[in-house]
Amino acid sequence: MWRWVLPVAAVAAVLIGFLASRNGPTEHVKPHAAPTTSAPVTTPGPHLKTVCGSLKGTPRIRHVVWIWMGDQSYKHLIGKTRVAPYINQLASICGVASGYTTITHPSIANDVGVLAGDPHGLVHNACDPCTTTAPSLLTQVPSWRAFVDGMPTPCRKLAAEHAGYTRLSNPPTYFAVRGCTRFDRPLGTPAAGGLARLLRTNTLPAFTLMAPDSCHSSGFDKHCGGTLERGVFISRADVGLRGWLAALTRSRAYQSGATAIFITWNQGTPAQPLHTDCTRAAPIGTCRVPLIVVSPYTTPHTRATLHLTHYSLLGATERLLHARSLLGHASHASAAKLLRAFGL
Repeated sequence: MWRWVLPVAAVAAVLIGFLASRNGPTEHVKPHAAPTTSAPVTTPGPHLKTVCGSLKGTPRIRHVVWIWMGDQSYKHLIGKTRVAPYINQLASICGVASGYTTITHPSIANDVGVLAGDPHGLVHNACDPCTTTAPSLLTQVPSWRAFVDGMPTPCRKLAAEHAGYTRLSNPPTYFAVRGCTRFDRPLGTPAAGGLARLLRTNTLPAFTLMAPDSCHSSGFDKHCGGTLERGVFISRADVGLRGWLAALTRSRAYQSGATAIFITWNQGTPAQPLHTDCTRAAPIGTCRVPLIVVSPYTTPHTRATLHLTHYSLLGATERLLHARSLLGHASHASAAKLLRAFGL
């Protein structure tokens, strides 16, 4: 008889253990109880509940990011949720200036004017040598970087159309600034490259300019499928912006409440006649482009209807980064209106 006791006891023990494992631990343990080990290091700064509108009070902006898109008009972007769902979502959950205009046409005048407050005579895309010694935002701020997609070598002044690169998407190359090859770099991707590394190491400079290549800037480019419809180019840009905004807004620089992001377009399409003064014209037609503002201090669903321009963006950036003076046509009044409208 005793020879059956041990086997039966062993089987009973196995059954009890199996049932216990199915019914959970015998002690009551909260399913999300904190681990007994020390908690991992968390991202410094406040945890933002939403991309925009999470913070109140006086903004303490130390980093300004511009995303400099290609040629596309307001009417072809805002409200076009089928081809630009993310752009419209961003404009809604953050803010958009609906009365914003470029400076003039052609593109080079906007590239130079937005950084210097005046085109300084560079008013034709075929100019030579297409360089100015005028002071610019790049010489005002304590640190800056430009990240340009498709650029095969740093600070390249010649086009590389096979890579979707054109100097017209790289404003700093028009200025005689020291260290251009050091500070004007290829963009990379949201996961790898120069800008991704700065975001990961929390070493973003005071001013950052980002420019997608001409295949992803929303503008028409014959080298990127010139027979395609406008909506295809806009959709490409929309997808690209989604990836970069995710990387930017998840960074410590943004989560700490220290970063403001401005997204705008070089000029509208089809372009106005040469040298049209868009800064004085009513914000309609192809002078009109969107300015989307993304910051923790910007009230969601903000739509500013006042007339603002690329000069307003320059002045607002100079004020945020405490420049000693505003350049050229970057007026204090216009800059103040932009900042006040978007909680900055």
